[in-house]
Order: sequence, then structure tokens, then C-alpha cells
Amino acid sequence: MGDDRSTHDCYVQLEARAFVIDAGLFTKALLTSPTLRSFLLRYVHYFHLQASFTALSNARMNIVDRLSRWLVMCDDRVDGNSFAITHEFLSVMLGVRRPGVTIALQTLEGQGLIRSMRGEVVILDRARLIALADGSYGRAEAEYARLVGKLH
Repeated sequence: MGDDRSTHDCYVQLEARAFVIDAGLFTKALLTSPTLRSFLLRYVHYFHLQASFTALSNARMNIVDRLSRWLVMCDDRVDGNSFAITHEFLSVMLGVRRPGVTIALQTLEGQGLIRSMRGEVVILDRARLIALADGSYGRAEAEYARLVGKLH
């Protein structure tokens, strides 16, 4: 974004592979590659849209609906239908107390939408999780597909 640092922390939410590039080399690549610059600007546009949907979701939705949205978003980014995640980390991502996450997970599990085990969540009914997300999931993801490409 034209600066050499960020005031924000960055969390890797799930196990993944990543690439690292020196900031100077990255800046040079942006200056010399209009294709890379255009692609990354589209990604930033999508990211701002996703952040606005997250803010709206956090302001208007209950924890079960917010958790449903978050779980589907994670499911978009992993192979298979399960991922390693703790209640503590979910509480940080959702901005709620850990006991609230436990209750929300139990609610979703009781409805047959997920299976929650120590340090792992398995998605059982993605369509119903999306329905619970009550419109907060889907529009940003459609824009991602339009601007950048499909997640999988």
C-alpha cells in the first residue's frame, strides 16, 4: 500500500504453506509488473469488502451465526471438511469470550452441522451453516471469484 510497515498484527489461522519475499524485491516487482500490481489491487479491493462484511456481521449477528460464517470461510480455504482449531483461537477470531465459543460450537453440533473435537472441527452440513450465516456469507466470496478466481 506504499508503506514499509503495518500497524496491524497478522495471524495465520490454519496450518498452511506461505511464501516470503523481501520488501524491496516486492516493491520492485510491483513497479515492473503491471499484471502483478493489477492482480494485487483487485485482491486488496476484495479484502476491504470482506472486512466490511466482517464488521457488519460482528455488529449485527449473534455468536452462533458469526461462528457459522467463520467456519464456512475456513472450509473454503482448506482441503477436506475438517481443520485444526482451538476454542481459544476461535474466541480471538470472533472477539468473544472462550466459554461463548464452546456454547456456540455445542449449539451447531447439536443441530448436526458440525462435529467438534478437542482441537478440531469437522463440517457436516455446509449448506445449513451458510443459511445460519444469514446473508453475511456469499457476496464477498462471489466478488473474490470475480476479481481473483475461485478459492479452490
